[in-house]
Amino acid sequence: MYKSMIDKLMRCRQYVKASDISCDLTKDKWGVMLLNMGGPNTLDDIEPYLYNLFCDRNIIQLPLSFILQKPLAKFISSRRAAKVQERYKLIGGSSPQLKWTQIEAESMIEHLKDKFPQVKSYIGMRYSEPFIEDAFQQANKDGCKHMFLLPLYPHYTIATTGTSFNAAAEWLEKFNPEMSVSMISHWHKHPDYISLVKKNINGAFDKTSNKDSAQLLFSAHSLPSKLIEQGDPYETQINETVRLAGEGYDYLLSYQSQTGPVKWLGPSTPDVIREIASRGKKEIVIMPVSFVSDHIETLYEIDIEFKQYAEEAGIKNFIRTESFNDDPEFGKLLATLVKEHIAGVLK
Repeated sequence: MYKSMIDKLMRCRQYVKASDISCDLTKDKWGVMLLNMGGPNTLDDIEPYLYNLFCDRNIIQLPLSFILQKPLAKFISSRRAAKVQERYKLIGGSSPQLKWTQIEAESMIEHLKDKFPQVKSYIGMRYSEPFIEDAFQQANKDGCKHMFLLPLYPHYTIATTGTSFNAAAEWLEKFNPEMSVSMISHWHKHPDYISLVKKNINGAFDKTSNKDSAQLLFSAHSLPSKLIEQGDPYETQINETVRLAGEGYDYLLSYQSQTGPVKWLGPSTPDVIREIASRGKKEIVIMPVSFVSDHIETLYEIDIEFKQYAEEAGIKNFIRTESFNDDPEFGKLLATLVKEHIAGVLK
């Protein structure tokens, strides 16, 4: 099942391998679309954002979804909006994801334009503006000859990269533009990415009182276990990242953001935090491994909710690693991924 979204995109007439791009990337107009989940830009955007999320049958199949998905999505989003609004109020009233994605896109272009002066960045969010469809429409108006789809998810899962590829394929099939498209599906063990993760981990450990006794905890966004059972590579890729980035440290891995009655990947981050405290540890460095920029799951779930759990359990120093956000090295990494894909180095 996990390959279905990749296969759907590859079946589009516009899809080509990087080695088969027919336009001249040094002279023709082309683009890189950064794919992300999106988030509410105001408190009023929260209910529409939740509605769009629950309407996505690729990741949430509600009862009789072929008939009732939209009505149930409307009902659930209206019921949850007030609770979610309270969380966003605590982090400033909106998601900063679009702001950070724009900065990352600009940084990436700075590292590409010397060799490729006609390149332009586009941002395609899955559940909030600017949508993937909007980015494609703008690129088509701009005369873009080729588009690289670059997810800001290092690890592939149908629930993030997959559903974004699906939205891209649907737009291409519907509007049939004369624009070729290629994709980068994952980059979870790219050496430059691992180096950035290690840099942020080391920076967080510099804030501890005793580096030797502090516990490193990687926290990844959880997935329903059934997706892994169906062949989704997310858990394997998370394990590979953690193994490479955690080298030299005593580390643990947990999963966050589990909701609903289905079985999820575990153990849960709150349970592991309490287990660490029960062993007498007083300091935790937590690294949100599946996220590249700050949003509700770092700023609220980790910084507020998990920190409170840690303090209640007896943890004296709870430190989250910095997100990449406006780190210029991250923009350079994104440019490297594109360059290597063009050169056929990145698979």
